[in-house]
Amino acid sequence: MKNRCGSYKLVLLSVEVLEPHKEVLAKNVKLLTERDLTPVEFCTLYILLFLRIRHQKNWLQKKSSFVPDTSHKKLLDIIPPEFKLTAWEIDKLTDVSISDLFLNFNLKGIPWAVNRTMYNWDQGKWNIELLDHIPSPRKLLQMQVRNTRCVTLITAPEEIDRLVLSKRDPLSFVLHDLHHADHFFHQSESLKGQLGFYSLVNKIYDQPKLKASLKLDQQFKTEFDYVVSDMNAYVIHLFKCFKSAFTRTDAELFTELTKWWSMPDAVSIAAHRLNTPEFTPLDESHLKNFFEDSREVYL
Repeated sequence: MKNRCGSYKLVLLSVEVLEPHKEVLAKNVKLLTERDLTPVEFCTLYILLFLRIRHQKNWLQKKSSFVPDTSHKKLLDIIPPEFKLTAWEIDKLTDVSISDLFLNFNLKGIPWAVNRTMYNWDQGKWNIELLDHIPSPRKLLQMQVRNTRCVTLITAPEEIDRLVLSKRDPLSFVLHDLHHADHFFHQSESLKGQLGFYSLVNKIYDQPKLKASLKLDQQFKTEFDYVVSDMNAYVIHLFKCFKSAFTRTDAELFTELTKWWSMPDAVSIAAHRLNTPEFTPLDESHLKNFFEDSREVYL
């Protein structure tokens, strides 16, 4: 486990650790689905359910004294009795709301980016959609165009103690989504370029030549899908990876891309210089402005 500012392991709860808890996890998750919870409440309790297995005695640590947020419901009012909180947990959580939890407490082993996402979600500042399935890359791209990220919770009883996509346990999987949401929303200047980039990609997704390349070249499809749905970063870095995927599979396809996007001459020149020694700060400015100006506005 890395520090609070960093990342975390792919697997926080191994199959061997989860398996003995499968029945309790499945029952409690089912209970949450039956309760009248908001999406952020559901996600909060879901995280606590799994985190309490990983760190049974010290999963929650107060940062400092604070004035409780009286405008939001208290956690103890929405946590089901079936969670069987201990005396120290009840003491720690008394008068604590979801916003209080993620603003004023450390959740052991969880990066601050996750706290920040949950806090801004609870405050209604970031657009996050809760899902019970893994969306396709195209669906996630369309969500990002609308200035939205998603969080997927694994709720099926037969999957609750398994690795998701053979890589992450259910807790690590939801933290991964929340971490991506932070990369997407946290830096407003970076967000502008991302929104323009995703909007442009969405518009050319059905180009016949692009569709053919995605169908014939599995590596290209993997790289393409990763950039448009599982990578949130400064737009020039996004475009660098995007260009690398295109030029590896077909250099002419990248030229077609610049035409599909109707890039002005200066921007097209900058795009072709990208990833070469000839690329200049002025080229970067041309590209950055182009992507930022390509954002769609959703009211």
